[in-house]
Amino acid sequence: MIKKLIAPLQKILLQKKLCPACTSDLTKEKDRKTRRADTEVVTCKCGRIFIYDKDLDIYRRALEEEV
Repeated sequence: MIKKLIAPLQKILLQKKLCPACTSDLTKEKDRKTRRADTEVVTCKCGRIFIYDKDLDIYRRALEEEV
């Protein structure tokens, strides 16, 4: 039940390019690695790993296979 309450809030934070855990700005993170021409791996200061899609201009949480 609590997941149903938290998931929409986390989605909104990612749309605003903020980390859902620590609310730091993901666009200002310095630890970025280019995976392909259209994606980057971004590591937040709290340790969470996100995938940035340059074409769509969105962030999403990285899957275990992608790390």
